Amino acid sequence: MNQKLPLPIQTNCIMGKPSPSLRSILITAAFLAVLTVLFILNIVVTPLSFLQSERRAPARFPDLSFVSIKNESFADDFESFTADTFPFRDGFRTVRSAFMLGVLRYSDKDGLYTDASGIGKFASSDASSITKTALVIDKVASSLDDMNMNIYYSFIPDKSIYSDKRLPGFDAVMTARVLKGTAGMEKYTFIDLTDALDANSFYKTDFHWNQSRLDGVVSTLGESMGFSFYSEQYEQRIAANFHGVYAGQLALPTKSDILTYLTLHSLTAQKLNSTTKEIEPTPVYDLDRLNGVDPYDVFLSGAQPLVILENDSADAEGELYIFRDSFTSSLAPLLAGAYARVTLIDLRYIDLRTLSRYVEFKPGSDVLFIYSSIILNNPEMLLVY
Repeated sequence: MNQKLPLPIQTNCIMGKPSPSLRSILITAAFLAVLTVLFILNIVVTPLSFLQSERRAPARFPDLSFVSIKNESFADDFESFTADTFPFRDGFRTVRSAFMLGVLRYSDKDGLYTDASGIGKFASSDASSITKTALVIDKVASSLDDMNMNIYYSFIPDKSIYSDKRLPGFDAVMTARVLKGTAGMEKYTFIDLTDALDANSFYKTDFHWNQSRLDGVVSTLGESMGFSFYSEQYEQRIAANFHGVYAGQLALPTKSDILTYLTLHSLTAQKLNSTTKEIEPTPVYDLDRLNGVDPYDVFLSGAQPLVILENDSADAEGELYIFRDSFTSSLAPLLAGAYARVTLIDLRYIDLRTLSRYVEFKPGSDVLFIYSSIILNNPEMLLVY
């Protein structure tokens, strides 16, 4: 019987071991080539000193020490450093965002979401931090007890609560309950602004609200504080198109917002110069800031420890003191239409002892504490001793 034996399988062998295929060699070579190119680019390309799209400085090369290696902080900081200085990082960030949101259909990317009203970020609500914020408000307000002040407080709901995407985020109901329920806060008047805002009250690419859409906010405040708001006394002007901070963080092509501002001819402003420690004139709308890091700083020149607005045409001689954060830079010029003088105090940049050198509170005036979720969740930012 003639039976053919199976032919042996031929393989390319060297010393009895299978040799790599051409495909494997090409993949390895391509991988090494990419690593080599990126290595050379890291040496040749000068890292950016400021990440404009994210409005922050890049992470620095970490200090190398036995302690940093032992507690693994060096590895974590080095990872942040390489991510911030990687060549063409913005392009890679765009690809990552497009893949996560467009291909994988994630609901958000690192907390950032998109919907019909633009880009938002899901902010948390920490009850213990909100309680501490309320205690700070009570401490500052209590220092004015002997002046017969009319004291009000409110908070600015995060824009995420108006999104059509229902994911865990800022809890306006809990925030109001905790603020009002903290010991001492029952002495003051709470003003709820939640229903005075909607998704379109905010910029599409930023977390701040849009000054031109705050009629409801000003009217709601006026109903409790006893003043009227007449929008017709203001003239609306267009400053520029701008992309807010969320646009840079998301890293996707985004239609810009139109930044507008409302002028009142009789309104003037002064601020405390942090360098000279003197009160000096400042524009109500600083158009030079449009070319800066954050165009929103056009409103009252951005972050300032102390700003004073004066309205020569005000019907009454009343004064208003606002303890505030960045949102009130655009709100205050509208409130100033009903007061002869509005003083804005940012306790992130000035403490109460220093404040007493520049501000003499007028008895019987109105006081408003109004903070966004950033302060509510981080009360340690407020310089209260």
